Amino acid sequence: MQTSEHERAQADIHSPYPLSDTQVQSYKDCGFVRLPSVFDAQTLAHYTPTMSLEVAKADRAPLEEDSDYQKAFTQVMNLWVESKPVKEFVLGQKLGRIASELMGVDGVRIYHDQALNKEPGGGYTPWHCDGYYWPLQSDKILTAWVPLQAVPKEMGPLQFAARSHTHDLGRDLGIGGPAHKKIDAAVKQGGFEIISEPFELGEVSFHSGWTFHQATGNGTDAPREVFTIIFMDKDMIMAEPLNHNQRLDHDRWLPGVVPGKVCDSPLNPVVWSRDMGMRRTSQT
Repeated sequence: MQTSEHERAQADIHSPYPLSDTQVQSYKDCGFVRLPSVFDAQTLAHYTPTMSLEVAKADRAPLEEDSDYQKAFTQVMNLWVESKPVKEFVLGQKLGRIASELMGVDGVRIYHDQALNKEPGGGYTPWHCDGYYWPLQSDKILTAWVPLQAVPKEMGPLQFAARSHTHDLGRDLGIGGPAHKKIDAAVKQGGFEIISEPFELGEVSFHSGWTFHQATGNGTDAPREVFTIIFMDKDMIMAEPLNHNQRLDHDRWLPGVVPGKVCDSPLNPVVWSRDMGMRRTSQT
């Protein structure tokens, strides 16, 4: 019987990725890793139209009226709650398993997903680290950055300050122009290598919550469409929020969870665990 496009895409988002020891060590050492050929072109073509449609539904101001942060991209979060196809992609075990193996944990939950679409002429993404926003007790959390098309240099691929995840270059600073200047100065003063390379179609990067990253503006006439999923250790404990943004994140992404308890709200399902992986293997 012929396999349908949907069945083939489902198989791809659940299939194991051959992660090497070298790639795991690179993530630990540098705070990020870029993995080639995580998804094939057909899989991305299957899910991208739905993701693009969900972003198009979001209200936004004209580009010239945006703040520095908004000029970086159109940001729409937790699409998986609103869209069945996006939910299917987010709960795919391939990314969850990679995240678990990179962090050395037994399984991962979703913190939240987000689409980050940088339209033609969209501005730069300021230097920042994501951990500033997260009221969590450990660093076992990362972001999978999934470009929905190839991203040449002129489109604004994600850039990383290698090994910055072990240094405080501005962990108490939110994203924005003034913070960008301070972090940029700290990156240069510390001599951190900035990794800035195009992304091939199907390539996915994974970066730690404390890894400082940025992106240039989109100088092309096409939108730069990216879908991200934040994965955390399935046993992650919520911490007392340290700032206003962490309190907002608690309310939005960890409803009903209290400090000192596991982040296991209905919005934070387990995507992959060693037990789930063994069960799936035994069934195939």
